[in-house]
Amino acid sequence: MQGLYLVSKFRVSKLGETMKKLMIKFLCITSVLCLVAVGCGGDDGDDAAGNQTGGQVTIAEGTTLDLDACPDDWDASEGVTDNEIRFGTSLPQSGQLAAFGTIASGMEFYFDYVNATDPIGGKDLVLVAKDDAYEAGRTVANVQEMLETENIVGFVGVIGTPNNYAIRPITDEACVPQLLNLSGFPFWGDPANFPWTVGNILNYVTETNIWCEAIVDEFGEGATVAGLFMNNDFGKTYQQTLQGCSGIEVVAEALHDPAAPDVTAEMTTLASSGAQVFVAGTTAAFCPQSVGVMAATPWRPRFYMSYTCNNLPAFFTPVKDAAALLQAEGAGVRIANSSKVCGDPRFNDDPAIQLTEQVLADYGGVTCADGSYSGGVFFAQIVVDILRAANELPGGVNRINVMKATWNLDTTNGNNFVETIQLDGTNDAYVTEGAQLQEVQVINGELTFTPVSEIFDYEGQGGSYGG
Repeated sequence: MQGLYLVSKFRVSKLGETMKKLMIKFLCITSVLCLVAVGCGGDDGDDAAGNQTGGQVTIAEGTTLDLDACPDDWDASEGVTDNEIRFGTSLPQSGQLAAFGTIASGMEFYFDYVNATDPIGGKDLVLVAKDDAYEAGRTVANVQEMLETENIVGFVGVIGTPNNYAIRPITDEACVPQLLNLSGFPFWGDPANFPWTVGNILNYVTETNIWCEAIVDEFGEGATVAGLFMNNDFGKTYQQTLQGCSGIEVVAEALHDPAAPDVTAEMTTLASSGAQVFVAGTTAAFCPQSVGVMAATPWRPRFYMSYTCNNLPAFFTPVKDAAALLQAEGAGVRIANSSKVCGDPRFNDDPAIQLTEQVLADYGGVTCADGSYSGGVFFAQIVVDILRAANELPGGVNRINVMKATWNLDTTNGNNFVETIQLDGTNDAYVTEGAQLQEVQVINGELTFTPVSEIFDYEGQGGSYGG
């Protein structure tokens, strides 16, 4: 009866290799001889290939996958075929944040490079990307569609705090990896409660605290600050963290609609505050807009901007003259960058950046100046490191091993200022934990980032959100 029950948990369409594994298990249950011949899983639901089908699976410190809560038709090996390892993503390819759509293309270019030069387990990496225009409802629809039709292992690089927040219950209930989402919302570092979801980029709270420390160091206690924030969880994380910073006084705030055509009115109002410091907790098209409007006013505060704006070609080339004016008048844009920036002439001879440029040229026919493609290459490199580690585990690449490899990630990446990248379950649940304050400057006619601080290195200190 136990063998028949296990078979009933899988869709008919997933028979084949899965059926063979289950039949081995059934025979193990019914035949003592099988115990000697092939070995049997215990009550935790291990099958002969190392793919667990039920029970509690502890994959890292404080991090457990409850496979009994997975759907009846759940299959750890879904999305991994004889020839492919398939992931999905959803991100804005239209609308005000469309500049980020090229990140998916950059990821695909790096996957193509790996497929051609050093494939993982002889399989091609495939990325299915859908446009959501940064609308959470469309992200949900895209994720549901891909789960039903695209045969994917999981999701990777979904952009946006509200978008990832909207899909987390779906991917958690489906027991599907939601890897390295492109949002610095602190909730993503919570493996105790949401072990299927992990973030990637610098925590917005950490970033804001770096700003706060620099503000107090420069202006002393009581420094006045004005802030522009996107009116969603992304922007409000900056707003709420800033409000809690000791030693500063927030004297003016403005929230803006993520779909607004521009932020001119909000910026004009904030300029009237005369605050010593301005912070821009916004992104995409609103990055150059805030620079342009600032330059058109007489206001010259110390200017801090979200690191999600750090693409020099995409966000600063259109306002190069305005950025140069602010720089010259003591209000140059400062960003807490965690990685080197492709297209910054300071890194023309850097091996990691040269590899990115090679991948973009050979597999995409584009350059760093053409958009956010390079960001996709950076993120895809970490995905590949995770998959290589998963491939070395018993059972190879599957949903369980992908999460185990993720929450025990231990690698280096030359694109980052803090090259060590480690995760350790609830001991250390954040991928990116280092940054350097840099100012956007125009030097010899070229946009570049000039360091204005030492590197803040918090690797291994992040703990986890849920404790």
